[in-house]
Amino acid sequence: MRIQRLSLNRFGHFTDRQYDFGPRNDRPDFHIIYGPNEAGKTTTMEAALRLFYGFPMRDGFAFKHQRSNLQVSATLDIDGELREFSRLPKRSGSLVDANGTALPETALSAHLAGLSEEDYRQLLCLDDDTIERGGEEIAQARGDIGRLLFSAAAGVADLSTVLDGVREQADGIWKKRASKTRIAELKRDLATVEKDIRERDISASAWRSLRKALAEAQTDEQAARAMRDALQKQAAEIASQKRAIPLLVELNALDTRIAPFAQYPARLDFDPERLVQLRTDETTARADLERLSAELATLKKARENITLEPQQVTLSDQLDALEELHIRDRSADLDLARRQDQQRAAEEAMALAARDLGAPRETDPRSLVLSPSDISRLESARDDLRKATDSLASETQEHAALTERQSAAQEGCDALAATGTAPAQIDDILLRHDVDRLAPALASARQALASATQNAQALLRALDMGGVTFDRLPPCPTSPIKAQDWTDQHTALVQKISAVAEAKAQHQADLAARIAQAEALTASGTLVADATTEALQQDRDALWLRHEAALTAETAKPFASAMHAFDAAMKSRVSHARDLGQLRQIEQARAEAQVRADQADAVLTGLRNDLATLEDRVNAAASEVGLAAPITPAEWLDWVKRHTTATEASNTLTALQEIHQPVLDRAQKLLDILKPLLQLEDPDVESAILTARKLAEQERDKAAQRSKAQDALQQADKDLAKRQIKYQAALQAEAQAKDAWQCLISDLLGDAVASQTLMASLAPLRDLREQEEKRASAARRVATMQADQQQFSDQVIALANTHGVTPQDTATETFAALRNLSDAAKKAREKRAELTNAIATAQAKLTATDETLTRISQEVAAIAAVFPAGTPVDSIDALRSATGQARQVIADRAEIIKLERMILSELGVANRTAAREMLESVTTAELEATAETIKSDLARAEQDLTKSTEARVTAEQGLAQVTGDADIATLTERKTTLELQIEEAAVEHLELSLGHWLASDAIRRYRDSHRSGMMTATERCFATLTQGAYPKLTTQPDGAEEILLAMDADGATKRAADMSKGTRFQLYLALRAAAHEQLVQQGTCLPFFCDDIFETFDEDRTSAACRVMEDIGRTGQAIYLTHHRHVVDIAMQVCDSPPMLHEI
Repeated sequence: MRIQRLSLNRFGHFTDRQYDFGPRNDRPDFHIIYGPNEAGKTTTMEAALRLFYGFPMRDGFAFKHQRSNLQVSATLDIDGELREFSRLPKRSGSLVDANGTALPETALSAHLAGLSEEDYRQLLCLDDDTIERGGEEIAQARGDIGRLLFSAAAGVADLSTVLDGVREQADGIWKKRASKTRIAELKRDLATVEKDIRERDISASAWRSLRKALAEAQTDEQAARAMRDALQKQAAEIASQKRAIPLLVELNALDTRIAPFAQYPARLDFDPERLVQLRTDETTARADLERLSAELATLKKARENITLEPQQVTLSDQLDALEELHIRDRSADLDLARRQDQQRAAEEAMALAARDLGAPRETDPRSLVLSPSDISRLESARDDLRKATDSLASETQEHAALTERQSAAQEGCDALAATGTAPAQIDDILLRHDVDRLAPALASARQALASATQNAQALLRALDMGGVTFDRLPPCPTSPIKAQDWTDQHTALVQKISAVAEAKAQHQADLAARIAQAEALTASGTLVADATTEALQQDRDALWLRHEAALTAETAKPFASAMHAFDAAMKSRVSHARDLGQLRQIEQARAEAQVRADQADAVLTGLRNDLATLEDRVNAAASEVGLAAPITPAEWLDWVKRHTTATEASNTLTALQEIHQPVLDRAQKLLDILKPLLQLEDPDVESAILTARKLAEQERDKAAQRSKAQDALQQADKDLAKRQIKYQAALQAEAQAKDAWQCLISDLLGDAVASQTLMASLAPLRDLREQEEKRASAARRVATMQADQQQFSDQVIALANTHGVTPQDTATETFAALRNLSDAAKKAREKRAELTNAIATAQAKLTATDETLTRISQEVAAIAAVFPAGTPVDSIDALRSATGQARQVIADRAEIIKLERMILSELGVANRTAAREMLESVTTAELEATAETIKSDLARAEQDLTKSTEARVTAEQGLAQVTGDADIATLTERKTTLELQIEEAAVEHLELSLGHWLASDAIRRYRDSHRSGMMTATERCFATLTQGAYPKLTTQPDGAEEILLAMDADGATKRAADMSKGTRFQLYLALRAAAHEQLVQQGTCLPFFCDDIFETFDEDRTSAACRVMEDIGRTGQAIYLTHHRHVVDIAMQVCDSPPMLHEI
């Protein structure tokens, strides 16, 4: 599947953006999408993924268009068939065809090879993030190299994650010596249930014993509790008396202290702090009384010193009424002279404008002032006249030019008519023989024949060997298959001879070693060999036979010597039995080595004979074709292959000659026809066609010139007639515009201004109009200012006379004097009113102060009335002292009541008398002794109660366990359930473990089967990317794992972790490219995206990476997105076929 057209209808910041990748052809399907930062390259890649897999619920690219309006469309080439798809952001029916018909997801997902969106991103979408993570994963990878390659092919970092999860799940069920697995927990629960069953099941006799023990424990507990409660009651009574004694002493002391103040009130109906406030208020009021009296006298004296004039009361209002005239007067003083100057300047400017118009000196300039509409009419009439004049000039010029052009066209036609016409014979010949197709066909035929001839001759020269050359291609006595068979046989025989020779040498070396070992064992003479022993035995037996026959001293002595020699040999053999056994083994090994050496020699002889026979066959075949012997089978195979190639080239040349012969014949026929018509000496086909084309071109040029000249003459006549009409109309329009201009000037200005002056410019009339407006405005302002000044002067003088103020030099100064008089009178009135208000305020404060002192005296008298007669309360300070004593008495009375209540509560009696009677006969010391005795008794009682309570609780628990309900049956059922759960967990663990083992084994076998192909493809691509710096990849065992190593050009190996960051990125790209190649070989061809991943590559490796992308494009579709212009330039230069560029 490939993308032929991708449309971002509404996605990201794009609207109706299209990428046309075109149909698939013979060129590599390599495309570059170029654009600046944030132009939308990543958006384009994401759009393709949205098309394949749909829109997510929250799309980060819905910032310009709402998510509900997003749409991505494409034309996909699927197995040679073009299909239209569109993706919409819907929950269902999001995939539609060109007609908007909803399609099932399988219509597109069936062609994605089962890849999920995440798989596609990891495998076929490379960007900065994925290549960064991929490089780090390669650097950190340890373990099976097949896993590494397989993981790269799958596009994920670790395919073992799923299996690890299965393993963890199985271990979570059961793991040896683990205590937190499911089975371990179930076993613990089972043990607990079994223990509960054992503990809770009980017999009838035991139940009766439990009931009896419970009754006895309850009786003991009740007795102990009664004893404890009695002791606690006695202890509480003693403690109460101890607490009550000091309270009673304190109560008696308080009674004595308050006895003298029995008549004091039981409570105070006022706040004692109020006396402090009254004391402060009284002191403040008396001080304020003295101050206010002095202040009131001073204010009254100051008011009596102020005198007012009644007639000056209205002066301020009169001056305020003149304020506007005063302002206009001051403004006139400042502006009148300037306005008069403006009026004079405007009049002078009008006179100057009249002179510019050429008007007589006695003419009033104001008579020449025109309204804006009249000036516009003049301007319009002048423009019409100018346009008419310009149009007439233009038409006159055009008329003259057309007249000249018509004359020239007529002369050209006459000149061409005088040259006559030529026959069009050559052009017909070229057309009849289809020269436009014959010439390239002839060139192609000659080029093909020349190339084939050169190739055949070069391959024929390649057959030269050892000084033997060939003028023609000789027949080959053997086929390439036979030559290959001879070479294989020769290689096998040489290898076998070498192996047998090595084996023979090894056997001979073993033989020599065994002989040396035997000689070393027998060199001392103490070890008797088997042959020696056998000879001694034979001599003894022979001498015995002789002695047995004769039984003489002469026969006995040799027999005895032989007997002793044999016995000595046997003793020696017995004493050296170990060495003897070793010697026998050496003898056997020597014999075996000898046999093997002889066999190897025989085999070696046979193999050498076979090798000589094979070499004789090869030499005989070489002699048949004239090659010098001897020649090796490998050389003969190489010569046969070159002969096969030369034969194919010769056959190709013959076939091309047959194919192109009709073209050569047509060319020769054309040459024979053209020769009589051309002034050339023995021309070839190319020169004849070239010359004929030139002549035919000359003939066509002359005909075209005649036709063109005639057309030009006819057009000139038409244009001249049309221009004559326009010329006459322009003359008439110019005369009418001139008459209208003259009449308008006469109507508006009479004879005062010449038309030529206004024709040059209307600016003087506009200036005159503007200056008249300025003059009239200035004159109006001058008259107004003078009237305002006169009015202001008259009214100010009249007001001054009324109030007795002497008029000053100017009306402004007189107005200022009146204003000063008015301000002084106003200030006097305001001051008197202020003093009057102050006197009223002071008098009011004085009255309030008197009232305050009276109220304080009344309140003090009311407070003093609550105390008994004879108490000193004649002043506030004395009253405060009495109040303090009363507060203490009240507090003591409250304390007495409190102490009495506490004593009665502690002792539990009804009144104070009973309490005194109870405590009269006891002391604190006696109570302390009694309390200590009770304390020890109470501790023993608490211990007895605790023991009895524990016994009772134990008996109750033992009896409570025997409930008569279904607890034991429930526990038994729980036990059975746990056993079944353990069984199910064991079965599940077994299934997971076996499944994990089978899946791991299948993945390992799959990796191993794909490892060599992936390794070879990765190695080839990595060598290309690094410019041959790392031509080979290999692996190195590391315990149970393997490590990926890269071998450089010098043979040195380097781990991925030791490579630079950019080189690791290139290795990861090589893995991805190899993975893509594997997918293509498996029948899966999908678009491959790269988003600006060459940033860490230098220029040479960027060039290599571009070629890798081109290789990907040969089998699939490769799309590279970048904002680097130099990457585009490099790709255009280094690729065999420049990639298709799409700019954003």
